[in-house]
Amino acid sequence: MKYPTKMLPTRLGVYTQKIVKPVFKARGLMEGKIITHWSQIVGEKFSRLAIPEKITFPQGKRSEGTLHLSATSSGALLIQYAQDLILEQVNIFFGYKALSKLWVTHGFVPPKQICSKESVVLLSEENQEWVDGHIGQVVDPGLKDCLEKLGKAVCR
Repeated sequence: MKYPTKMLPTRLGVYTQKIVKPVFKARGLMEGKIITHWSQIVGEKFSRLAIPEKITFPQGKRSEGTLHLSATSSGALLIQYAQDLILEQVNIFFGYKALSKLWVTHGFVPPKQICSKESVVLLSEENQEWVDGHIGQVVDPGLKDCLEKLGKAVCR
């Protein structure tokens, strides 16, 4: 049997899923997929108002469960109003009628981090000359652009 001679990099998500899987399973969150895909499931509007806490099922069943959400005070009313829509979206995500009830509690929902566009990095003349000197002979424009960004990040 032939073994690979060098190790290839592995995504960090592979290891984090293995670590958090028991925690999510204990809370009934089905391997955490509802947490990691929450904004895709219910949409950006509702994901800013509430986050899933746990899922409970009747004893011996894996359907007709209850989704427990933690919502902001102002968002709880909107979540309750859109209860049927949220349950439908979650059930579509799981592929069967996993949930039939929604339980909303008031709690803290962390604000979403909005990634701003890259700010323009101004380098000193000496650093700009250093970057230009190292990438001046690169012909490929795509590679040259990437190397220039890397050089600016290193010189910050």
